Amino acid sequence: MGNCDFYPVAFIFFRRLILVGSLLAVTTLTGYTQSFSTNPGTFGAKTCQQLWYVEQEVLAEGRVCLKTERARRAFRRAKRCISNSETILPGQTKDYLKQLRRTARDKGCAGF
Repeated sequence: MGNCDFYPVAFIFFRRLILVGSLLAVTTLTGYTQSFSTNPGTFGAKTCQQLWYVEQEVLAEGRVCLKTERARRAFRRAKRCISNSETILPGQTKDYLKQLRRTARDKGCAGF
């Protein structure tokens, strides 16, 4: 096999490698989706403690740094946080938290 035969194979390999890397980067940066363990329709039936836990779970999964020691202990196995700001969360997640917090305030839960 001559040098000329190597170039098409190498080109195809590197093109695929770049494509896969690009797809992973796009998925990581823009394709973030978060699954929610609790249906928002059931928020009203939850206790204040349960609402707090769901809120912290969503923040930890979204890699927002948890503010209290209690939350950090509860989610110590979560992936490392990347920001103190909830602005890193996708709109759907922000809406979910907004609805959860509204329900918690309506129930008179402390800290919401």
